[in-house]
Amino acid sequence: MTDLEQASELVPRLAPPDVYDPVIEAYKKDVDRTLIRENLKLTHEQRLEKLQRAVNALAELQTEAKRRLREQIAREHPGVYDGEV
Repeated sequence: MTDLEQASELVPRLAPPDVYDPVIEAYKKDVDRTLIRENLKLTHEQRLEKLQRAVNALAELQTEAKRRLREQIAREHPGVYDGEV
């Protein structure tokens, strides 16, 4: 038996596409499949660039939240705040 044949025995078999699973059907109603289709139209590089933009935006939000928290602490506790959050 080849390595590929051995590996394929370890991978669970997928159900045929016509199998009805009520759990999957329940989740489907909450998934916007148009977003999935749009993302699959992108190249790997485009998807990575999109992800990097999202990560950068989150980092900016985190930085701003920390700045505002420092300001709030400094207002509420004048002379006590040492600048670290």
